Formats: sequence, C-alpha cells, structure tokens
Amino acid sequence: MQRNLAVLGAGNMGTALAKVLAENGFVVRIWNWEGDLSPLKQIEKYRENKKYLPGFKLPKNILPCYKIAEALKNVEIVFFVVPSVAMSHTVAFASRNMPKDAILVDLSKGIDVNSLEITTDVIAKNVCPSLRSNIVSVSGPAIALQMANRQYTAMNIASKNKTAIKKVMEVMVNDYIKLVPTDDVIGVEIGGSFKNAYTIAAGMCDGMKLGLNTKAALLTKALTEISQLIKMAGGREHTAYELAGVGDLIDTALCPISRNRTYGEYLGKGMTSEQALKKVQQTVEGINAVHCLIRLAKKHNVKVPFAEMIADCVNSKADPRRHFKEYLRKSIE
Repeated sequence: MQRNLAVLGAGNMGTALAKVLAENGFVVRIWNWEGDLSPLKQIEKYRENKKYLPGFKLPKNILPCYKIAEALKNVEIVFFVVPSVAMSHTVAFASRNMPKDAILVDLSKGIDVNSLEITTDVIAKNVCPSLRSNIVSVSGPAIALQMANRQYTAMNIASKNKTAIKKVMEVMVNDYIKLVPTDDVIGVEIGGSFKNAYTIAAGMCDGMKLGLNTKAALLTKALTEISQLIKMAGGREHTAYELAGVGDLIDTALCPISRNRTYGEYLGKGMTSEQALKKVQQTVEGINAVHCLIRLAKKHNVKVPFAEMIADCVNSKADPRRHFKEYLRKSIE
C-alpha cells in the first residue's frame, strides 16, 4: 500500500527532508506558503529547488502542491518545516484539511514569540483533540545541504507516543539518517530553539578573531544556561548534552554557512544589527530566539548572563563588541 507523506515548507530543510523521504521510497507532497511559490514551480519544471537547495536533482515522487488541501489529502505523516514565527498560522491553516489520525512532526526549532510556548504545544493548540497525542519533535545537528548530500546525520526524536515515534522512524531512518528516541519533548524543543541565539556569540568570536579557546569556553557557558532552563521548564537537564542540545549547538556554531553564525561574525566586525542583517539577507532566527530565551528565563527564575550579553549586542545601536568584551572581562574576574 502506498504511503503518502506531506512536507509543509519548501525551504532548504523542507526540500532536503522531502528528498530523504522520497529516496526512502515514499510519495512526498511538498507545499510552500502562497507568497513564495517559486520553489514549487522550480521543482515541478526542473526537479530542482534552485532557490533554496540548488544542485540537487529531486526524485519524481516529490509532488509539488500549490494548495494545502491537496498536500494533506490522505497523508499518514505531516512534517512541519516552516519558520517558528509562521508555525501557529501554518498549523491553523492546515488543521481543517488534516486527516484525523495523522502524525504531526515538528522540525521547526523555535519558541512562540508571543506565548513562549514550545512549538509542539503551539501545534497541539491549533489542531483537533484527536491529533494532540500524535505530535512528534525531531531536532538535532542537521544541516540541510549535508542531509541532501547523504552525509551521516543523527537527531533526537521526542514524543510521549511511542507508536508515533516508531512510524516516523520507519519513513526517515536509512543508512545515513539516524533518530535517537526520547520522551523529553520539553528538553528537545528548548535545546533546538535556543542554539541559534548562542550561535550569534560564536560568530562574534570569528568576527573578532578570538579563536577556539574563547569559543569553546563560551559554548560551555551556553550549555550550562540551556540545561538550567530545560530543568526549570520541566524537562530533563541531561537532554542539553544530547543531540538536540550540545550536538545542535556545535553543528550550528561551527558551520561556516549558518546564517546565525554569519550574522554574529558581522557583529564581531563592529557592524550594528541592522547592518549585519542587510549583509546576511535572510531571516536570522537567533535574534527572536535570544529575546524569547531571556523572557522564558525570567518566567522560570533562571539566570542567563551570557544570553543577556548577546541580546545587548543585538540591540546595540553602536559597536556591539563593547558588550562582548565587557562580558569576557567580568567572566574571568
């Protein structure tokens, strides 16, 4: 029996995921928001997403869908791969057409800016009651380009529903994609959400030519803050040291093409946030993430001085390096 899957979001990660699923032998319907149909048209015409994942020929069993109802018809699993700021709207838009027994998978890595809810809770709030126990989170060190190139990639998969985890693993896992199960949804979601914030600081190290000694020390501080926040939010502290925590943080912080790292590098060269964003020319999720992190930390009474310094750099109207240098000076006193 043919198993149909849906990928909502045709950016680089959504397209890379669709390629993995299709090469695993499944029919994959891919959809993108109506304001950006060019990747769907390119896949249809060239079998390539020239806009977001150029250079990769895509299998014929990836079917571009221009209407979300078409993408969701009779699908077994729905993968949400949209920016976290668009998650609530996308889920609400999709919910009326979702099969009543579908499994819903979050790959978006983010916290809702307004409610400070983890993404799996945002999904649950916007779907019918029968689907709320079918939500799964997949998070970890996964650069889209490397996934598409069939390089070994391991991530955490989190849910209280073991059957749902099993079904997602059946369609995703292969010789180069590995998923490690856990029931700590809170820990996986928080770890994936805030690595982008701390990656900005890693980029600043590059821009200021501070070297790996400084970067390693700061990433250790980042893990300490993430683990404390996970614990106080109701997750397991140790999850910060698994794939969705330290794995994802290292991957993003050291990746030369990471938008968050690149943005931080420009800050480290003395540019303001506005100037750095103009250079990057893409969404930098770490900016929203660091502000959400600080608000969430206050809510749970967790001290996050490193994150607060990053926010000062992002908000600075002058050279942000002064905040960074002051933090380093105080941290070694």
